[in-house]
Amino acid sequence: MRKRIYNKIAPMVLSFLTFSLAVYQLLKIYHMESLFSQNLVIIALFCLAAGLLSKWFIKLPLYFFILCGGLFLNFSQNLVFSVTWVNAFWQRVVNLGELFLDGRIGYLPEEIAISLVLLVVSLLAELLIEYERVVISYLIIIGYMLFLIIYNDIELPLEIVLFASFGLLHRFLLVHQKNKRNYLIVATLLATFLLITWEIPSDLIETRMLAPSATFRNYLNEKGFYQFIEETGAGNLTRSGFSEDDETLGGPLLDDNQVVFEAQQQSPHYWRIDSKTYYSGSGWESPAPGNTQIDSYSGEEVDLFDADYQAAFAEEEEINFNREVMDSYVPLPYGNKQIKLEEPSTELFVNQETQRVDFQNSEQSRSFQLAWQDFRYTLEELSDVSLTTPETAVDYLQLPEQLPQRVVDLAEELTAEEETLIGKVTAIEDYLKYSENFRYSKVDAGFPTENQDYVDHFLFDSQVGYCDNFSSAMVVMLRVVGIPARWSKGFSTGEEVEENQFVVRNSDAHSWAEVYFEGYGWLPFEATPTFSQPLQQTTTSSETTESSSSESTTTQETSDTTTEESSSTTEEDSSMISTSTTETPANHRSFAISPVVKNALFILLFVISCGFIYILWRWYFYLYIFFLVKISQANILKVYPILLKKAEKFVFRASKQPLSHYTQIFEANYPEFQQTFIYLTSSYEQVLYGGKQEDKQSSGQLLLAVAWHLSQAKKRKKT
Repeated sequence: MRKRIYNKIAPMVLSFLTFSLAVYQLLKIYHMESLFSQNLVIIALFCLAAGLLSKWFIKLPLYFFILCGGLFLNFSQNLVFSVTWVNAFWQRVVNLGELFLDGRIGYLPEEIAISLVLLVVSLLAELLIEYERVVISYLIIIGYMLFLIIYNDIELPLEIVLFASFGLLHRFLLVHQKNKRNYLIVATLLATFLLITWEIPSDLIETRMLAPSATFRNYLNEKGFYQFIEETGAGNLTRSGFSEDDETLGGPLLDDNQVVFEAQQQSPHYWRIDSKTYYSGSGWESPAPGNTQIDSYSGEEVDLFDADYQAAFAEEEEINFNREVMDSYVPLPYGNKQIKLEEPSTELFVNQETQRVDFQNSEQSRSFQLAWQDFRYTLEELSDVSLTTPETAVDYLQLPEQLPQRVVDLAEELTAEEETLIGKVTAIEDYLKYSENFRYSKVDAGFPTENQDYVDHFLFDSQVGYCDNFSSAMVVMLRVVGIPARWSKGFSTGEEVEENQFVVRNSDAHSWAEVYFEGYGWLPFEATPTFSQPLQQTTTSSETTESSSSESTTTQETSDTTTEESSSTTEEDSSMISTSTTETPANHRSFAISPVVKNALFILLFVISCGFIYILWRWYFYLYIFFLVKISQANILKVYPILLKKAEKFVFRASKQPLSHYTQIFEANYPEFQQTFIYLTSSYEQVLYGGKQEDKQSSGQLLLAVAWHLSQAKKRKKT
C-alpha cells in the first residue's frame, strides 16, 4: 500500500486540480458556484478511490455511492438521502431528458449536466490514476472545455493553457517518476510558465492561438458551420444582416446566407441604405430628428438625385429589382436614380440628410425597376477639391470627449505629410486596408473592455475585425484631422449567379466610410481589406479587384422575429418618419434543423466519439511508441525504459533483477512475444553497457514489435 501511495500521490493531486477546474466552469455556467465546495469533496473522493484501491470489485460500487452522494449534495432539496430520493431523482432526470430530446427545452438541464460530468470524472479518475492514460484523458477534458466555449459563448484561453500544462506535467511524472530532480526542474518551469501566462493579456493569447487557423475558420463561417453551432448552442451571437441598431458594436459575427434581394443589372455596385453620424465611443446613432428633413414621394416614377453632385454621370442603365425579404428600407446605388413603381399609390419617404429611402409600408412593391446613372469623376478632379464643411445642422466632425489621445496621434501622424484633401483621405484608407498590423476576420473579432473606446480597441489592442471596425476607424480618424465624414451601411455587390443576375444575401451586409467633397457631395471610400468599392474602381481607373468576401454591419441579437411593421407619419406638417424597427432579417435562418435530425446527429456523433475514444484508448500505447520511434527518432535508450515499465504491469520485476533474467520469465508467461522482448533487451544492454552503435532499423522494428504485443497483452492470473 505504501508503494502504491508513493506512486499515485502526484497523479491524484494533478487529477484533483484538473477535475476541480473543469467542474467549476460548468457550475459557473449554471450559476451554481455556491456548490463548488461540495463538489470538491466528491472529486477528492473519486481521486482517493482511484489512487488507493486496486480491486475493481471494490472500486465500482464505491464509485456508484460517491456519485449518488455527489448528486444528493447538489440536488438534495432539503430531503433525507434514501432510496426514495434516488428513485425520485432518477425519474426527474428521465423526464427532463425526454423534454430535452423532444426539443421542448432548449438547454441541457443542470441535473443531467452535473450527473454526466460527475460520471465522466469517475471514469477519467480511473483512466488517469489507475491506467495512466494521460493523453486521451486530457484530450477529452480539453474537448469538453471547447464544447463549453462553443455552446455557451464564453472565453477560456487561460483555462485551456492550464489544462495543457497539467497534462504535460502529468505525462512527465509518468516517464520520469523515479528522478525527483527532473521533476522539480520541470515543475519549476511549468510554474514559471503559468505565472507568465497569467500576466499576458487574454487578447494576446487568443490572437496567437487563433491567427494560424483564421483562413480555415473563415471558410467554416462561410459554409454555415458556426451558424449551426449558434443555432443549437447559446444562441446569442451576432449574425450578419442589415439592422437598425448600431449603438453597440463589437464581437464575432456569424454569416447568414438567406437571400435578401435579387437584381438584374450590367454593372456591380454597392447598395446603400443609410448613414449614421453620431459616434458614442461604442457605436453609431442616426442624426437627431430635428436635424433632418423627410420628404414623401408617390407616383409611377420617382426621381432621386444628389443635389450636391455637380460632375459627370455614366451612361444610363436599367436595373430590375426583386425583394425576397420585405422590409421598409430600399437599397439603392450611388448616382441619379429613377424608381419605376408597379403601384402608383406606393409612397416613398426620403431622408434628405442621410439619403435613406423607405417605403411607407414594408409590404409594398416587391419588385420595381431603376433607371440609373452612376457617378463619373476622376482622382485628378478630386485632388483639386479643398476642405469644406457641408452646410447642415448635423455635426460631421463630432467625436466623443474621451476619445483616447493615441487615436488622435495616429490620425495626425498618417496625414502629416499630405497637403490635399484626397491625399489625407487615401492615406488613412490605405493604412487600414493594406497595413500588416490588421487582420480581417469575422469570427475572431473581439469586444472592447468595459468603458473602452470601440475604435481605440480595434486600432491598438485587437487589430482584428471586419467592416464595422475598419469603416468606423476610418471615419473617426478623418474627423480627428478635421475632415467631414460619416458611417454608411448597406450591402456589397453580392454574388453574380448568372450573367448580369446578382443575388444579395444577409452575409453581404457591409459598412464603409463616406467623405464630403464640395461639388461632389458624399463619396464612398473602402477601408476594409479584401473589399473593393466598384465606384472607386471606375473613378480612379484602377485594376478591378473582386471582393472575396462579404460581411455585416451590425450588432443585433438573434431573434425569431424577422420584421416588425414600420409605422410612418404622413401628416402634412410633420417632417419626421419613424424608421423601421426591425430585428435583422438575418434571424430568418436558411439552415434549419428539426429535432429528429438533431437527435440523430447527436447520437451519431456520440457513437463516433465513443468509437474514436475506444480506438485511442486501445491503441494509445502503440501509437505513442510509434510516434517516438518513427516521428521523434528516439533511440533505444529512451524508448526501452517505457516498454519495460509497461511490461512490469503484467509481470512483477524485483528492483535488482537482471533484465535478461526478467525478460526470459516474462516471455515464459507471454510466449506470443516470440523472443522479441529478449532480443530487444539484449540490444539495449549492448548499447547501454557495451558501447555498441545502435542499429536504428533493427532496434526500431524490435521496439515496435514489443510495443504491439504489449498493447495486446492482458494481465494473467498467477498460477
